[in-house]
Amino acid sequence: MIRASLRALASIAFLGLASAVSSAQDLGEWRALTAEEERARIADTPSASIDPSMIEADFDGNGIKDRAQIAIRKSDQARGVIVTTKGRVHLLLILSEGDEIRADHSDLKDNGLGFAKPGRWDTVCGNAFREFQEESCEDYPKSVRLRNPGILVVSNTYALLYFWDRKKEKFDVVSLRN
Repeated sequence: MIRASLRALASIAFLGLASAVSSAQDLGEWRALTAEEERARIADTPSASIDPSMIEADFDGNGIKDRAQIAIRKSDQARGVIVTTKGRVHLLLILSEGDEIRADHSDLKDNGLGFAKPGRWDTVCGNAFREFQEESCEDYPKSVRLRNPGILVVSNTYALLYFWDRKKEKFDVVSLRN
């Protein structure tokens, strides 16, 4: 009798834990990279010198840790950068369309994520570039000030800074010098 009760209690606890884990992992139309996909992303680069494919911080400032990650869309295997906040999935960037790497992200294997600390960040139009490209920088900010951590999507050819816009209640993006 005691043994049967313990088994029933253990089964209930296991089911509760399993459902909590699966709901924490529910990314809607997206899924996390598999270990094989992560190995392919890193390729021959030493893991210590490559940016991670997943980071966690309180990006929206509500006191709860959020998760940003490179993920795969289930329907067509496209790669993208997503953030999960309050159980909601935000798509930040599409890196590839199925098996086709987007032309503007041809260095896909080098893509990684980084933390942007709160504070001031100069954009691509922040300094000398503004002088040479006035018309391109006319409506672009020189800098942004982060209240919360931001998300850097970095590669060998570009750096994008995603940050939570409290007024719009969504992520915004600026290009940084790279």
